[in-house]
Amino acid sequence: MSADAPSLEAASPKDKSAQKIHVLNAGEINRRSHRAQRFRRLLTILSFVLFVILPTGVVTYYYLAVAVDRYVVESKFAIKSPGASAPTDLLGIVSSVSTASSTISDSYMIVDFIESRDLVDQLEARLDLRAMYSQETIDPLMRLEADSTKEDVVKYLARVISIYFDTSSQIMTLQVQAFSPEDAQRISAAILDICDELVNTISERARQDTMRSAEGEVARVELQLAAHREKIAAFRQSQQEVDPTAAAGQQIQLLGNLEGKMAATRAQLGALAGVLDDESPSVKSLKRQIAAMGQELESQRAKMGSGTQNGGATQGTGPTLTSQIGVYEDLVVDLDFLQRAYFTALASREAARIEADRMQRYLAAFVQPSLPEKSLYPKRTSNILIFIAFATMLWSIGVMLVYVVREHSS
Repeated sequence: MSADAPSLEAASPKDKSAQKIHVLNAGEINRRSHRAQRFRRLLTILSFVLFVILPTGVVTYYYLAVAVDRYVVESKFAIKSPGASAPTDLLGIVSSVSTASSTISDSYMIVDFIESRDLVDQLEARLDLRAMYSQETIDPLMRLEADSTKEDVVKYLARVISIYFDTSSQIMTLQVQAFSPEDAQRISAAILDICDELVNTISERARQDTMRSAEGEVARVELQLAAHREKIAAFRQSQQEVDPTAAAGQQIQLLGNLEGKMAATRAQLGALAGVLDDESPSVKSLKRQIAAMGQELESQRAKMGSGTQNGGATQGTGPTLTSQIGVYEDLVVDLDFLQRAYFTALASREAARIEADRMQRYLAAFVQPSLPEKSLYPKRTSNILIFIAFATMLWSIGVMLVYVVREHSS
């Protein structure tokens, strides 16, 4: 034994460090592995409790003990036009397409209006929205602050009022949530009334714009026609002739009769000329008749107009029928033109009225707001299950990422 001791003391430092190496046996390796696994399991369970169990408990408590029932009122309506009908020709097809496009545009206008502040202003003029949505019994996540601004109310109503527009059927679906059935029904009915008034106002404005120009044209032509009729009446009053054309016809007939009688008298005088002398009473009488008829003929011709007869000039002393006829015919032509223009304006106004009636819009609500009997929100069971599913999925992804990183780093 003593001989071995010096040999151990004389050993080199390298041999001493080799003697300090601790060799793990299988049992110790198993013990350390079990401790690491237990630690990882403990961390996994703790993370599951922190990220799944506790949040699920909080969410369950909120939905079962804090969240207040919300009642939903659903109504369906559409923008319609009384002129919409099945087209039978190409023009009808084009008109129907234009009408449909205008109806869709009006529907989008209603959707934007329901999401605007203008609706909030008109609703607050009819209902106390803050009293409905800021009650102390409402859970904090869904409660509207009593001192909220108009912008806050607009954002809040976007959570409880939803509007959906189906472009294929052109039907709008309005859903209103409230914390009592009566409030939900009142708000939904008020929104429908406000939208109906808006559609009627816009439709009436479009109708007035369409009819304004046509009515103005009719009024303008009516004034011109009335003024022209007064001018014709003044002409007839000054000339003492209702219709100079008819008077000219009568004057021509009178001249024809005078000329006929004068020719007959001259023929009679010619027949007596070879039998009686010029001093006979019969011849003198016929000559006086011919002279009188000649003067009357000249006088009647002077009424017709100025001219020459038998080489001598015969001038009329006053307005002749020819000049009267010229002025009267101008007046009649203008009157006929104005009457035609008036009839055209009336036809244009009627066409504008038909077009305005075709373009008229109205709100047709075929599903009226009804009083709900059961609350639809919040959906407690489904929301809790959805939260559990998402929390478990996120926790599983996190645990998997941790194990993957540990596996790559070891």
